[in-house]
Amino acid sequence: MRLLANSVHTFVKTMTERETDPINQARVRMLFYILVAYAIFGLTLIFAYSYNFQLLKLIRASTIFFFASLFIAFIYYANVWRGVAHAVLILMTLLGGWGNLLIFVHGINAATLQYIWMASALGFYMKGPKWGWFYSTINILPVFIDVAFTDRTYFRLDVDPEVVVRPVYIYVLTFDFFIITFLHYFFFKTYSKNFLTLTQTKNDLNQTNRKLNEIIYDVKKLSNARMDFLSTMSHELRTPLNGVIGLTEVLLKQNPRKDQEETLSILRFSAENLLALVNDILDFNKLESSKVELENTLFNLDNLIRNIHASMLIKSEVKGLELNLFIDEDIEKRSMYGDPTRLTQVLVNLIDNAIKFTEKGFVNISCAIAERDNQRIRIDFVIEDSGIGIEENNQEKVFDSFIQASPSINRNYGGTGLGLSIVKRVLALHQSGISLKSLPGKGTRISFDIWFELARQNFEGNLIGREEKPISDIDFSDLKVLVAEDNLVNVYVLQQTLLQKDIRPDVAENGKKVVELLLEKDYDVILMDLHMPEMDGEEATKIIRSLNDGRKANIPIIALTAVVNDLIIENVIRNGMTDYVAKPFRPDDLFGKLQKVVTNR
Repeated sequence: MRLLANSVHTFVKTMTERETDPINQARVRMLFYILVAYAIFGLTLIFAYSYNFQLLKLIRASTIFFFASLFIAFIYYANVWRGVAHAVLILMTLLGGWGNLLIFVHGINAATLQYIWMASALGFYMKGPKWGWFYSTINILPVFIDVAFTDRTYFRLDVDPEVVVRPVYIYVLTFDFFIITFLHYFFFKTYSKNFLTLTQTKNDLNQTNRKLNEIIYDVKKLSNARMDFLSTMSHELRTPLNGVIGLTEVLLKQNPRKDQEETLSILRFSAENLLALVNDILDFNKLESSKVELENTLFNLDNLIRNIHASMLIKSEVKGLELNLFIDEDIEKRSMYGDPTRLTQVLVNLIDNAIKFTEKGFVNISCAIAERDNQRIRIDFVIEDSGIGIEENNQEKVFDSFIQASPSINRNYGGTGLGLSIVKRVLALHQSGISLKSLPGKGTRISFDIWFELARQNFEGNLIGREEKPISDIDFSDLKVLVAEDNLVNVYVLQQTLLQKDIRPDVAENGKKVVELLLEKDYDVILMDLHMPEMDGEEATKIIRSLNDGRKANIPIIALTAVVNDLIIENVIRNGMTDYVAKPFRPDDLFGKLQKVVTNR
């Protein structure tokens, strides 16, 4: 018996595994079990009707047995259960309700109603709502015909009804009730099972979501901890670097001997390299967290590129390289809106890479107009070198974070592997991409393009918007500056830097002293360190902004901070500071901020 049950289970499993939908799998099983039951039912009735010599019912029983067996074969070998379901419903309709009305009973009896119920339920369970309604309608129709027409000879075939043998009739009724009960039980058992499965899946999903939320929370905590760590490290590294770079700049301005100048240049180069590594890590962190937004300020692209070229000349000359610059003549006359800071970051990274990986030959920088209309202009940028090149299978990798073309690159050239990743992310903010062509030993060509909005002009041809004058053309000598800084090295760096423009600042070692000096004297701008004893820069700023003297309350306050992240910058602006300068700073960075003060004054 167990062997037979296992065989039937394997047989049914083979048929149902062809379907992926659990409901369809249930339909196949249900149809198979019904056909097996009807095959046994038909075979039993064949013997019963043969014994009672009931020819018409014998034919019906033989038909049921034949087609039930045939349909089982069709389902198993041809996988046409959908068509078989239709055939079963049609036969049930013809041999059941309509057969009983016209041939076997000449009316409606209990067995007829059972056939109608079976066909209706099977229609819905096997074929869905539309076919369910169809088969229900054509099966119920004999009941209405029987009720509507009282003349029992009307619509009847010229055949006498079969004599009902009570034991056989009871057997038929019992079987029909069993099938009806089985249909509902089996389908709703499957429905319930799937519903429970869905409920369990939903609960599992909710549990998974809770775990994911916990993981996300932990990741955010880790990310915040990383940001705090980077901010702390930024401050700890930038503060001494501010002294090294600032004092190096000061010494280079004091006409050192040739050997001293060379030593100072190497010192500045090393310090700036270290600063570049710190900046790369912080910039990458900001770009990765999607907290960077592009500025839209008026600038002259020609001036920007020429300044970048000039700043990179020293590096190229040290290596004996030609650093060539090609700028489209039309660009010289055009001012445009964009983010000059981020564009500088992209170009400096690419040019610095080109110089780093080129031992001899050249590095070419070109900038040309590719497309223009009345409002916008598209500029093509190309940086080309005769350097070591990149293997084809590594050309995609170099844009990944912390990845370099090969391990030897880091050993020979250093770096974090973040430069090109930063470039890629910044260009993505500009809705642009980067194109790289390279041959090992031959050199590399990197290109990208950016759309800029052209500066508008009034009817007299003057620019709407204002480009800032070169810093060298600004007179800073009468600018009254108050420096708030407690670190003596930083104070000395600031004093010596400001003296380059004949600015002699007053110094306050904490926020409390800043407020006192401001109440005593008039100043044009305050350079405010954020972290000071007794009273920090943020608290001092709040007090200044609340002063009754409107001029002093609105004095420009430029924050000086070695910690540069979005939270610090937001706090700087929210607490009333006008702008900020990141330490360590280049003199031009500081004078660029002071230039705005002079212009607005």
